Parts: sequence; structure tokens; C-alpha cells
Amino acid sequence: MTRPRTSPRADFIRILTGWRGLLLILGLVLAWQALRGMAWDEAWKQLTGIGTGGLLILLALNLAMLPLMIARWWLLLRILGAPIGGLALCTNRCAANAVSYLTPGPHFGGEPLSIFLLHTRQGVALSIATTSVVLDRILELLAGIVVLVLGLLYLSTSAGVPFSGNWTLPPAIALLVVVAALLTALFTDRRPLSRLGFLCKRLADRWISSAAGPAGSWLEAITLGEARAATLVQRQGRQFLGANLFSLGHWLAVFAEFWLMAAFLGQPLLFWQLTAVVITARLAFLTPLPAGLGALETALPWVTDSLGLGSTLGLGLCLIIRFRDLLFNLTGLGLAMKYLTCAGKAVTLPQRSE
Repeated sequence: MTRPRTSPRADFIRILTGWRGLLLILGLVLAWQALRGMAWDEAWKQLTGIGTGGLLILLALNLAMLPLMIARWWLLLRILGAPIGGLALCTNRCAANAVSYLTPGPHFGGEPLSIFLLHTRQGVALSIATTSVVLDRILELLAGIVVLVLGLLYLSTSAGVPFSGNWTLPPAIALLVVVAALLTALFTDRRPLSRLGFLCKRLADRWISSAAGPAGSWLEAITLGEARAATLVQRQGRQFLGANLFSLGHWLAVFAEFWLMAAFLGQPLLFWQLTAVVITARLAFLTPLPAGLGALETALPWVTDSLGLGSTLGLGLCLIIRFRDLLFNLTGLGLAMKYLTCAGKAVTLPQRSE
């Protein structure tokens, strides 16, 4: 009896699903390895010592960070001539962040959902929706890279840092090269995203029998979006650069949140200690593991122990972060399911952008 042949599309989906499954298994193994033998009793005492008031303060801070997260996106849409209310963008971002969190590389992955929601819920033209999302994510990436570079350079020159030294210089230079390349691509209309998209499409054609349909619509939208982005950068450079001020506000809130978490756990951090903890957590989330699973649980206890603060503080920070992410991402997934299953809304993009 011969084995039935599967279609190339089914083979491609099976390979992709298996790859994500392997990353999830790897993350679980790393988390188990990192957390076994930890002082769970001491960490639980620290968590229960926070109290209701401390938890409410942390929740309020995270809710206040939502407008900061979407302020840059909101401004970009206004510049592009498609103003959208802040509340609508907050709910869109919550839904997209939940998708990003559960996909490999938890900072990206929900961008197609953001574009889809803008186009279907708010009636924004597909090319403008794509432009706003692409620019917003690029600006967020650039801001994150700049903060990481400055943090690494600061730690390398700070006295008393146990892992300071010239080792931070190569990654800092590499990150600066990435920033320069992205900015150059924007200002010179090189369109790196659409080129990468067409390359991925050609590679996918070997596995998928037909690349027409939604894939063609997305590539067309990305191409138009990058063209609009280049025009925006070249003609409205001041407003483009001004949008980055919202990134500064968001990063200040991130530092404040980590300081408050550590203070509520009974160990307020000095600025260089805070910088080391924030950068370590962000680097852990940049790994390709879904939700940074395993990377965060390994990195935070290690860095707090290296700073002389004990690994229990890192464990406590991990638990607070995971509880916070669970709360917000369950809300985001609920919103995503509501929007995607809402009656009367199409689930495919039109073949031609507006």
C-alpha cells in the first residue's frame, strides 16, 4: 500500500509548525533548567509582601504605558491623513501584542493583524495602514537599539559593574550599524522590507502551489507602504523625528516599572543596576523563543546574582513579569478573537489596495 502524497502547501505548514514546536520545547527545557533549585519559598515571601497597594500601582503604571505605546502610531496616522482615536488604537495594539508575544521573537509577529484591524475596523486604506505599522515598528526597533547601545556603553564605563569591560564595544558597534542601515534605507527609498518580502515569496513558491491571493495583496501593500514611508521621511522629516519623542517616554516608563518592581520586592536598584536588569530582560525577549520562554528565566536570576543582589530577586521579577503578561495577553487574545470572528467582517484582504 503506497503512502498518499501530501501537497506542497501541507508540507510547508507542517515544517513551519514543527519549527515553532521545537522552539517552544526548547524554551520549556531552558525554563525548567533555570528554575529548578531556586529559592521558591523566599521568592513567594517577597511577592506576598508587595501587598494590594503595590500591585495596584504596578497595574496603573502598565495601563498608563498603553497610551505611550500607541502615541507614535497615532501621530503617524495623523500625518498620513488618517486620524484614528486613541482607544481604538489601544485595543488594536493589545490584540497585536498578544499575537506577537506567542510567536517566535515576541516583539514582532502581530503586524499583519494591526494592518488588518486598521483596514477592516477603522476603514483606513490598506497602503496607509501598512505605512503606519511599518514606520511605527521601525521607529520602535530603532529606539530599542539606541537604548541598548547607550546602556551597554554606560555599563562598560561604570565602576563596580562585575561584567563591565571592552566586550560591550563590538555588540554596540553592530547595533549602531543596524540603526544606520535602517535610517539610510528609509531616507534613500531602498525599500528593504518589500525586497525581503519578494525574496521570501520566491522561496515559498517552491513549497506552496499558488502564491496568488492574499500573499500578493500583502506584498503590494508593503511596497506602497514603503513608498509612502520614504516620502514621509523626506518631506516631513521633523515630524518623523518628533515621533521618536514618544519612544523616549515609553522607555522612561519601562525603567520606572522595573525600579518599582524591585523596590516592592524589597531591593531598590541603583541606576547602573537598573540599567543592567532592563537591558538583560530586553535582550532575553529578543531571542527567537516564543514569549522569551526560558531566556528570561535564565537571564534575570543570573544578572541579579551577578550584581550581588541574589538570584531570588531575579526570580521575583520573572514571576511579576509573567503574571503581568498573562493578564494583558489574555485580554489581547480575547480582543483578537472578537475582532476576527465579528459578524460582517471579511477575513481576507482585497486584491487591490485603495
